[in-house]
Amino acid sequence: MIAIRNVLILPLLASVLAMTGCDEIVTGEKAQSVAVSENDAGGYGPILLALTPDMAPVAINFRAEHGDDPAELGKWNSYRATLSLDGQQVAAGQFNINHTGSIDSPQGSPYLIENMLTVYPAEAGDYELSITPTKPVEVKLTGTQVEVRRNVRDDNTPR
Repeated sequence: MIAIRNVLILPLLASVLAMTGCDEIVTGEKAQSVAVSENDAGGYGPILLALTPDMAPVAINFRAEHGDDPAELGKWNSYRATLSLDGQQVAAGQFNINHTGSIDSPQGSPYLIENMLTVYPAEAGDYELSITPTKPVEVKLTGTQVEVRRNVRDDNTPR
């Protein structure tokens, strides 16, 4: 009986550790998903997101797929996400997207999700999200989407 318990504890512990820091991606409720295309500057947007105070905390996530080009292994894209309301910036942050493959497994993960911003909207409105590259784009992304999750658990939410 002890051997079976020990065999089950290790995978459970590994799962818990893997999910640490993913609250903005897996908690709350999906409120909106918007397919986006790369613009001429290598970024995305502007994208309008309808946000309200009762949605807080709101996670704004970037979801994309990448190919299996061996030339992209070990490379990444760096972006700055800026959220504004009526022309006034309300939140901004930088995030990186890397190619998840390796020499042994060039495909890597079929898709990736990265939290760009977690915000507490002070007022209801159509917020504008712009995603701009902070360095030349090195990894070609497809199937890009911006996902909005409402009432997520974050570092300020009691557990």
